[in-house]
Amino acid sequence: MMLDTSPLTAPIDRRELRAFRRTLPSSVRPGITSVILPVAFILLFPVLLILLDGDWAFGDDLSSLDLSGRIVPYLVMPLFGIVLLARALWRRNGVRTFRLDRFARANAFSYTAREDGPRLPGMIFARQDETSAFSTDIVRRESDPSFVVANHTLATGSGKQRREYRWGYVALRLNTPLPHIVLDAQRNNAWGASSLPLSLASRQQLSLEGDFDRHFALYCPEGYEADALYLFTPDVMARLIDSAALFDVEIIDDYVFLYSQEEVSTLDPARWQQVLAAVDVFCQRVAQWERWRDDRIEVDAPTERAGDAVPYSARRTGVASQGRRLARRSNLWRVVLIIPVVIVLYGLFDAMFFR
Repeated sequence: MMLDTSPLTAPIDRRELRAFRRTLPSSVRPGITSVILPVAFILLFPVLLILLDGDWAFGDDLSSLDLSGRIVPYLVMPLFGIVLLARALWRRNGVRTFRLDRFARANAFSYTAREDGPRLPGMIFARQDETSAFSTDIVRRESDPSFVVANHTLATGSGKQRREYRWGYVALRLNTPLPHIVLDAQRNNAWGASSLPLSLASRQQLSLEGDFDRHFALYCPEGYEADALYLFTPDVMARLIDSAALFDVEIIDDYVFLYSQEEVSTLDPARWQQVLAAVDVFCQRVAQWERWRDDRIEVDAPTERAGDAVPYSARRTGVASQGRRLARRSNLWRVVLIIPVVIVLYGLFDAMFFR
């Protein structure tokens, strides 16, 4: 797929930018008060210092000044205000959204700046104790096969317990459901730990031929090993290694998701070339994958009798219940592993310092 990435870096017509900014909702472009308040705080802070501590402001005996105790506290708040001001101005200037909108138009895509709570089945879109979730910089292609490129933020907890999880993702829509399959990219793992938000039962891991296992760990439901081999033929595996080794992949229901812990909808032209190269791998296999049928449903279908020959074209689409979701792995093993490590470390510390 050829991309026109020039709008991501080309000079901007300021009149077009001003007109575009007026169309942005407040959730994308904050109100003017978000800029005025930091500016007012920065301008009025020296006056407040004079009113609250006139002797320090006008005194001549600077030799007695405790620099660490007096100047540092007075500098922290103005610096904080400057950071807030810069952040508010950056969010209000609309340059990022303008460039992505023009990039989408140039490539016959559509662009949406933000969507709250996308209802998608992938593992990054739901988490225990979720308090908010939204996608930003959503670039869509509506033609078949359709896909979405976006960034996703999910928050859990509140106050000091609040945590935010950020992902970039690509969602490719299929015309038929497939078994739940996950490809855990090895290149983005750290210290041997998967970057995926869920732990999957190791009994579902399927080893494939060649050096594919060096790049991906493939998980499929038990009993669906032959189906995974049908979907991931040697030519598909070779292209995944070449073009998609930076992404984790999840096939679930009638979606193929590509995940990254970095933004995928971005102003970086090279990043877009990576994303679209990975999408092309799957787009070229969609026709074959949509011919896949789950024979387990054919046997269980109430309208089919044992011994009847069911034509291939008449087989029901869908996935049997045992193939719809992968089994998760309990995290109890981590606790069991940590306890003896803590005991050994405590013994070493005790032997070194208290004996």
